Amino acid sequence: MAPLLRKSTYQVIHDLPDSATEWQKDSAVQAYFQPGQNIRYSDRPDTLGLPGQRYDAPPGTLSADSLGYPKAYLDSFAWSRQGKAHAAKAADPVPYRTGADNLVASMLVVGCLVAILALARSMRFVLKMCKNMFFTENERTTTVPDTAAELRGQGWLVLFTSLLLAVTYYSYALSTAKGVTFMPRHGLLFVYIAAVIGYFLFKTAIYQFVNWVFFDGKKNEQWNKSVLFITAMEGVLLSPFVLLHVFGSLSLQITLIGVASVVILAKILTFYKCYLIFFQRFGAILQIFLYFCALEMIPLVGLVGLLETFNEFLEINF
Repeated sequence: MAPLLRKSTYQVIHDLPDSATEWQKDSAVQAYFQPGQNIRYSDRPDTLGLPGQRYDAPPGTLSADSLGYPKAYLDSFAWSRQGKAHAAKAADPVPYRTGADNLVASMLVVGCLVAILALARSMRFVLKMCKNMFFTENERTTTVPDTAAELRGQGWLVLFTSLLLAVTYYSYALSTAKGVTFMPRHGLLFVYIAAVIGYFLFKTAIYQFVNWVFFDGKKNEQWNKSVLFITAMEGVLLSPFVLLHVFGSLSLQITLIGVASVVILAKILTFYKCYLIFFQRFGAILQIFLYFCALEMIPLVGLVGLLETFNEFLEINF
């Protein structure tokens, strides 16, 4: 028979000696409070959505309207066809996709539109540069400088190239991340874009200095026009792979292979133009390899190493 005045849990634990362990306290509480003693279940609707609870209603009477439960309560249940309400379980979160990111998608769409307009306005210049890609101008030929519209269009295409390379590395970094970074995803993307633009600016600066020391002004002008055009067209060739990966179903592995192929092709064309403009008459094989590796390959390897080191510093491993 249960006592008339029941103790609370605090009183049961308080009556035990001070040396009682946690296991002894738990056993005393379980021994004093037997299941089913003086328990009166409420007949009011359960608005907490307790796990494991199920409400069985007569067939044909269970509906969201007939029960009159609050909306927050109804939203926490999954209704089955058999007329039973089961506690809903949390689903797995949707994995992050660059195509579903509004900022990344907007930047790529705007970049594509600007690139298309730049190509449409300077198509004649692009065809002329493609025709002269595998030839070198005679020293007595008067070089026609690029117009402001042509330079502006190539500048936009170079920025578009930087954006595509940054987005590619952004997708690669997110797919290979082993921990959590304390920088937002968009912050990482802008850091990658700034790093790629800085890479192009640094490479242009060292080219200008070295060519100013060793070569004349006419060859330097030819070289600057060729490198600018190759970098601009690099973005045009990269766009199908990156856009299909972001907005389509192209896998990251195939995208990386395609991007690497375009970058290698651009390096081969740059090496060939370097030979035609600077070293064709000299026949110095060692000099051209030193020139190309020091001014073209080392900055590229440094960019990749810098980005990898930056990711390692930002990553929080548990």
